Amino acid sequence: MTHDDLTSHGGRDDLNRSRVPESSEARRESARDRESARMSDREVPIELTRTPDLVHAWLDGEIPESSVRGAEAVRHVEFWKRLDSDLEVRRQMHAPVDLTERIMTALPATAPRVVAPWWNRPVSMNPVALAAATAGLLAIGAAIGASVRVR
Repeated sequence: MTHDDLTSHGGRDDLNRSRVPESSEARRESARDRESARMSDREVPIELTRTPDLVHAWLDGEIPESSVRGAEAVRHVEFWKRLDSDLEVRRQMHAPVDLTERIMTALPATAPRVVAPWWNRPVSMNPVALAAATAGLLAIGAAIGASVRVR
């Protein structure tokens, strides 16, 4: 998620307007601090790395974890083990008992329906817009007619 801070005071609640003006050096340092703080909220691109084939085989259950070697492979194995432990915690979570009931009560009693299908609805247009559309269509027709007559 990208965070764009559109406030001129760097997102601080108090603008602290009563303080003594800062020197240019102090302003540059505070601007760098604000920029680095703001960058921590920005999206970081994920580097494109290929997962080693040994890790794929371990994930598929074809080989034991002990046979996966190499610094890059170990990093991938640690990631997948951490992900599995986090997912195990989430699998144990239960939704509140009354969740379905709360969802159903939040829905409207009757589904909204369209009064008439789109092809049966009345069309109302501004007379000026109607005259402009007519003049445009007439001009297009005249141009087509003139191009056909020339050939």
